[in-house]
Amino acid sequence: MPLLITGMTRVEAHQPVHAPRSRIRSRSRLHLLLFTLALILGLPGVSLAGPLENAKEAHSRALRQFTELELDSAIATVELELVHARRAGMIHDPVLAPLLALRGGLIHSMTSDRSRTVAALREAVHAEYHVSLPVEMRTEELEALLDEARAGVPRPRRGPIDHTPPTALDGQDITFEAVSSVPLSKHVAMALWWRKAATNAEFVRATVETFGNLGIGTIPVTQHADVSIEYFFSVSDGGQRLASLGDESAPLTLQRTRNTPPGPTGLPNDPTPLKATTTRWPRLYLNLGIGTGIGISYGSVEQTYQQYLPKDTYGVAEQACAIARWQAGSGELPTSPTRFAESVDPAMVPGGNVEILQDNYDPTECAKRHSVTLGTASAPLHLNPEVMVRIHDRNIGKRRSLAVLIGAFGRLQVVTGSSVFTDDPDEPRDLHTFENQVRSPKPTGTRRKHDFTWAAGGKLQFLIAKRGGKFHGMLGLFGGYGHARLRVNMGFSNDRNGNSVPDEYEKILSDKASAQSCTPVWPYNERCNPGNGDQSLAMAVQRSVPDGDRRIDTVRLGSGFAGILLGFRYQPYKHFGIYGEANIGGWFPNRASLLVDINVGPSITF
Repeated sequence: MPLLITGMTRVEAHQPVHAPRSRIRSRSRLHLLLFTLALILGLPGVSLAGPLENAKEAHSRALRQFTELELDSAIATVELELVHARRAGMIHDPVLAPLLALRGGLIHSMTSDRSRTVAALREAVHAEYHVSLPVEMRTEELEALLDEARAGVPRPRRGPIDHTPPTALDGQDITFEAVSSVPLSKHVAMALWWRKAATNAEFVRATVETFGNLGIGTIPVTQHADVSIEYFFSVSDGGQRLASLGDESAPLTLQRTRNTPPGPTGLPNDPTPLKATTTRWPRLYLNLGIGTGIGISYGSVEQTYQQYLPKDTYGVAEQACAIARWQAGSGELPTSPTRFAESVDPAMVPGGNVEILQDNYDPTECAKRHSVTLGTASAPLHLNPEVMVRIHDRNIGKRRSLAVLIGAFGRLQVVTGSSVFTDDPDEPRDLHTFENQVRSPKPTGTRRKHDFTWAAGGKLQFLIAKRGGKFHGMLGLFGGYGHARLRVNMGFSNDRNGNSVPDEYEKILSDKASAQSCTPVWPYNERCNPGNGDQSLAMAVQRSVPDGDRRIDTVRLGSGFAGILLGFRYQPYKHFGIYGEANIGGWFPNRASLLVDINVGPSITF
């Protein structure tokens, strides 16, 4: 069913707007991912702003997403704020009414389901009977559905302005709340007027912040000076007063309530204050995670020399490089043409002509590793042991607690995923090995393995939790020294005979020779002579390639890294927990890259 949006700005009234499904989905995937992660971690509930500021910000953001056709993102924004509000105990609070009305409009735009829309709008009416729809989505149809929802809710018995006097304590600001039955808007405003009681002073207007039909005004302690005050509310459209609660001649009065000390604690004259409920954070965390990663690969791989593929030109310089690489085995290449000539056995050279190879030998070109295109690559498996120590904790507001941890960790990459088969580097470089390995019709090859891949560093973590809660959100920083490896599929087969040509291309490359200008692919040195068997030998090597054979090499990152982390901890028991985290890090300087590691595992705490 296509998504329908009605009554939007810049659209003729009541004219349906058909939102392109691909556009809505493509823009909303990231928002939905963040919404899901936020629900898992519980982090967006940690805010220094009050519920009114949170609701207004969420309403503004969701309405903007609605006008940009990001309907999935808009309803996700509304639902997330409603989740946090209900966790805080607000079920039918008027501050939620505009969000609930917006949610009803979104449901109608996305589904055109009459019953679901009315049910959602009825929730908004329960929160505030006189709630109104955002201007951007008002249509006759949706207004009618709101009236239907309102008809199913008993009309509250109250005046044009509903207000419960607050409690005024010495040394504190006084916050007044009122709900207007007259819809508030840009032109219809609520005002709070006040003065010190038992005086003939003029009434002073206090700033009122509004959201929907709710108004909240605050009188600072520096102004009311801890005395009783007289006040009244008014709702006006420009200069015309539409409604009021009290007025200049008959204001409301707020009497002072003196602060009283805490009641008895069980011991007479006990001065010890009662501590607020807090989270009992462990002091020591011993974590053992198992993880995997994905990163950005580019540059060149570690174990594969630049290969000679069918699209390449193969000449004497390539011959020299292939011979020098095989001669070097796992050691270093000759550093000069002279050293190259000294290391080569003429019996292995086409025509025994070492001098022409010497003249074309370039150690820099021959030492190049095969390049890879920019793209994503995996880091299959690593262990993540770490030790964290709590150095600080404190309460945040009335509901949350924060702990600060520092510690050290290791990243032990136990699986790199590489699969590189070449000639055996430990065999002697003589004629016997040349004939039995390099010129074998079915070379077996040897798998080349990496040394151990490790990294270590330090972490700074911030754990945030509801007081006494078992679920903790996690944010932090990390950095350290070491290396990581990314697994890269090279897209061609292995080179089991060690001549710098993937085995699946042996025949193709040998066919590049022509009668006029022939440079044989080493070790098929007789390829240029008619009637020889080297062409058949190359074809046999090609046929010997195992099914599905593909060379998997690695790109090495490091040796420094730093980044940010986010995740969660779940602490069901005093000495045991589970943690999960995403480490988003930059690795530098030898191979600058981005690597994202996902780690999960048990945690022993003390």
